[in-house]
Amino acid sequence: MSDDDTFLTTVRTHIENLYRTCEITAPSIQRAITPLGELIGSFNLVCMELPELTQYRAMDFLAQQGGVVDLSETLDREPLAGYLYANTHHGCIFVERDDFLVRRRFSIAHELGHYFLHFQPLLLAAEQNQHYLSMSESLHPDKGLSDESSASISIIGTPQGQPNLPPSAQMEREANQFAAELLMPVEVVQGLLARAFVYRSEADVVTRLATTMLVSEESMRIRLKNLGLWPLPEKR
Repeated sequence: MSDDDTFLTTVRTHIENLYRTCEITAPSIQRAITPLGELIGSFNLVCMELPELTQYRAMDFLAQQGGVVDLSETLDREPLAGYLYANTHHGCIFVERDDFLVRRRFSIAHELGHYFLHFQPLLLAAEQNQHYLSMSESLHPDKGLSDESSASISIIGTPQGQPNLPPSAQMEREANQFAAELLMPVEVVQGLLARAFVYRSEADVVTRLATTMLVSEESMRIRLKNLGLWPLPEKR
């Protein structure tokens, strides 16, 4: 089994455990939209939509809510699609309010990927050792939702030096993979595709599947390609 296959199995198992732990029903052909709000609400996380999202704006919001955060002038003021801040007590996901709904949902799922795959293990270890740790991740706007999305991760309060995190590019691929698996589970995609017996064009199928699962057409097209389901077989 390749490293990619091993990671994919890990992600799918992780997502299955999330639904089981939260006692939430996973998406199905009949109910294909991933319940992001319910999943977030089951953990010490909140999600906020802010206009003109930047790292500074997100941290300023936390400060206004009583959070003890650093509002230094060095905080980035570049536009963001998403921002994740988490410490050993709580976490918050921010998304750009003026983005389309499907883009906001992908940004949320992407940040959840970072939280569960990269942040949570270190935060739990710090909590057990009675150390304070805070982590943040910035998701910058990009031309698409491919693995080339740009992001930056910062860590404050590491008691034993830099934690053993994967390279940034690898973490981005992993967060995107998590988002795809969460929003477009393979069984649901395959089931919906099997029901699309009559279609005028490939674009029609992509539109129908994307609408049904509340994702962008670009995300669905990438997902179908990665699952080996694109291009569609010729109609007979």
